[in-house]
Amino acid sequence: MDANVLDHELLNASLNPIAPWVEDPEVTDILVYGSRNVYIRRRGGGFEGVGAKWRTDDDLMTAAKTIGRHMGRQLNSRAPILDARLPDKSRVNIIIDPCYNRGACISIRKFPKDKFSLDDLVGFESMDNAGAEILSAIMRLGKNILISGGTGSGKTTLLNGLCAFIPTHEIVVTVEDAREIAISNELWVALETKRALDSDDKEVTLRDLVRTSLRLNPRWIIVGEVRGPEAVELARAFNTGHFGAGTIHANSTYDALLALEALIMQSGSDLQVNSIKTLVSRSIHIVIQMGQLADHSRRLMEIAEVEGLDYDRSATFPPYKLRKLYQFEFSHFGADGKSHGHFRVKEKPSWLSELRMIPQYRMPDFWKE
Repeated sequence: MDANVLDHELLNASLNPIAPWVEDPEVTDILVYGSRNVYIRRRGGGFEGVGAKWRTDDDLMTAAKTIGRHMGRQLNSRAPILDARLPDKSRVNIIIDPCYNRGACISIRKFPKDKFSLDDLVGFESMDNAGAEILSAIMRLGKNILISGGTGSGKTTLLNGLCAFIPTHEIVVTVEDAREIAISNELWVALETKRALDSDDKEVTLRDLVRTSLRLNPRWIIVGEVRGPEAVELARAFNTGHFGAGTIHANSTYDALLALEALIMQSGSDLQVNSIKTLVSRSIHIVIQMGQLADHSRRLMEIAEVEGLDYDRSATFPPYKLRKLYQFEFSHFGADGKSHGHFRVKEKPSWLSELRMIPQYRMPDFWKE
């Protein structure tokens, strides 16, 4: 039997105790804490225990090492943490002894095979029609976007929805650790990082790929998650005529800009603080905050336009100046435990005159004079 086929069969056998949830499209997360504690989360819900289990911690450890071997990665006492992808592109993180002493801790984060449009997100009540119209206008103008939020807040889902607006005749390059973005565009180049398998192997980082993407003459550069020194390359690209978007972990639209600023500072750049602030304020036009509420519903919490730096408040380290275009205003949790609130269109953007120049564009009523 072919070695790859045999290895795949061993992988499936190792995951057999949790196979029903691995295959269930409604399950988004699987957590394994030792051989007898398995929890799942279905779309829109919280974690719940299930009866799945391995016979012993040794059996679970065998399963964990089989996953590592299938990914071509070591998992042992010298390398006790593994972050990789299953064949179906689910993200898997494994921790074993000496960092975890109950056999193995396994986290599997699944991603939907179907990509959602903005209309779908309106149907899910993640935003309303006005929010979708604002995002459509932003993409039409090629504004550079930073999507912020916590883990599981819907950042990548929204990013996929926005990418549907990229014109099919324009070159777009996506840069990711593993492919989660899908674009129906013939001029799409999908780049993925590569981890070093051993001391003689070479790692290819997000920063390497962002630099390389510039040589492909792209109109659009999309980064799945900005989390390291690639931030400075991306900001420079956005500041030199490229359109694009990326996601970042932060708790608010303002914090997202601070997070990007911090990543640039940590990149080894010799730019001074105010130069970094200027670069960030000019390279990012729009910040979108996604949030997951206590009832596990996902909401587009805010869309903000970056107006620049507010020198009136400080000339030494001026803060970022944001204009709130759209916001979800939470009111209460109902008797059924569901969150309630209203989406509000707030201030008008500074670029309405640009929208009026688009042929046959119909200005939304909420932006009309």
